[in-house]
Amino acid sequence: MAHADVTIFRNRRDVVGEGPVWDDDARCLWWVDTVGKTIHRADPLNDNTETYAVPQPPAALALADDGALIVAAGLAWLRFEPGFAALAQHAIWRQQPASMRFNDGVVDARGRFWTGTLHEAREPVGELLCLDEAEVRCVVNGLRTQNGCAISPDSRTFYLADSHPHVCAIWAFDFDLERGDLANRRLFHRPSHGRPDGAAVDSDGCYWFAAVDGGRIVRLDPDGAEMSAVKLPVSRPTKPVFGGSDLSTIYVTSMSAGTDPAVEPMAGAVLAIETGVRGLRQPRVNNSPAKARPLAGASQTADPIGRKRK
Repeated sequence: MAHADVTIFRNRRDVVGEGPVWDDDARCLWWVDTVGKTIHRADPLNDNTETYAVPQPPAALALADDGALIVAAGLAWLRFEPGFAALAQHAIWRQQPASMRFNDGVVDARGRFWTGTLHEAREPVGELLCLDEAEVRCVVNGLRTQNGCAISPDSRTFYLADSHPHVCAIWAFDFDLERGDLANRRLFHRPSHGRPDGAAVDSDGCYWFAAVDGGRIVRLDPDGAEMSAVKLPVSRPTKPVFGGSDLSTIYVTSMSAGTDPAVEPMAGAVLAIETGVRGLRQPRVNNSPAKARPLAGASQTADPIGRKRK
């Protein structure tokens, strides 16, 4: 195990904490509780956490080029205006059963938001979608528990994982950034501990993933070989993201679902890890405000639950 300083950033016991995104401009961390249908925002310089309730289960988050937050929730991409707690529909995927929802995602250097879907019963009908402004297309199908989206620093390799116990694999693809195409799918890594959940790439081109049920985050070299791992005080970490003033802090969300609070009091917390490794500033989603429209049959505001301490 690698030596690293691991602290508790926020301990909210999220049921399924997910989708952390670092806002370089506002110097704050965003993340969600998918089951709790909430979005959280926290500033490392104080102990306050702003929490907003949303009508659909949020999963992946991304920042738009105008500062809005794009929330992949249910099967719609919602545009969230933090200053007004206002929600609008940015785009929507085709009609699907209520048992389908979004899960993990990543933004490429051209501003496309790649987002995956999963079936609540984990049938192999999940897809990897590409949202390019308001246009959506399916790029990969047959997934059970889509996860692990990340892109290499040179934008030549795209990573994708499936966390399902019967799959438990991370793949790499050749990535054509200009066309937004994936090719040459190949096995990149199969974890020895836990299952591959969310991921991030550092400035050296190494791939970090949360090993859910493995209680660690793992760093892989560009060939998929394990370089190091950091043991965590939670067994079910879900996704890392690089943040902080110099992008050298790794924030990791986790879930309390499936854990015993008497055994794991930190389950569902957001952890902060100092490893001495730096991440990369993340691209932003191409914004199409003219195409955003009010949510049908739902409140057009995210209900601000309030500011709470850790």
